[in-house]
Amino acid sequence: MRAAYYTGLVLGFFLGLVFLFQAYYADSMTLISNVLAPLMAGLAVFSAVFAMRRYWESWRSRLSKIWICFTLGMIFWFLGETVWAIYVLILNVEIPYPSIADAFWLMGYFPLFIAIHLYIRLFRHALSKKMYTISAAVVSLVSIAILAILAPPIIAAEEDVLTLSISLAYPALDLILFSEAILGVLIFTVTRLKGKIGAAWFFINAGIFMNVVGDILFSYATSQNTYSNGHPLDLFFYWGYILFALAFYTHMKEL
Repeated sequence: MRAAYYTGLVLGFFLGLVFLFQAYYADSMTLISNVLAPLMAGLAVFSAVFAMRRYWESWRSRLSKIWICFTLGMIFWFLGETVWAIYVLILNVEIPYPSIADAFWLMGYFPLFIAIHLYIRLFRHALSKKMYTISAAVVSLVSIAILAILAPPIIAAEEDVLTLSISLAYPALDLILFSEAILGVLIFTVTRLKGKIGAAWFFINAGIFMNVVGDILFSYATSQNTYSNGHPLDLFFYWGYILFALAFYTHMKEL
């Protein structure tokens, strides 16, 4: 597993360098960022597909359904990244927001939520009121922070209803995923079920958290008209895909 961790770390560091030194190739950054995004999402899809094959039993199996949903979620997000790239690189739409790409990204949340929910239900006997309280407290704090950051600039921007709804939908759906995934971390780190699988759930939470941060920054940047292709905030989404890929790979190797 160390090789996988080091590979993910090196890849994440390399992506950071690409964005850090983009001033030297600013004219190519739009192309670079719109090629990197589908590649990183494709990495997560690739890892999810292998995990699904590893755990496949039958269409009626709950475990099979869980990994089908994880895979579908990553596929929808991959399609979102691909459609965005097509808008920018082929159709010459500078910032395709909102667009069909958002439909794919938003649809991806639902199979991911189902996957995490079904997984947690397998071990619901291990959940306690304390765990629910911890999860609720963390999500509440993050929700307050999101409202404090996003509400003023979005309201001041006077965006249309569709753009406003989508800008708020992303962090809201992220929080729903995050609240469920936190329970997974608690189950596999502080209960009698704790073990190596806890690392996989840590990566899942870290991946979701990267999306939370990325979506908050994106919604803020678009409301201020400061977002552009190749913006450093895109790194959070790329790092999120790497973490999801590591989560699926770690789970497959440790269980």
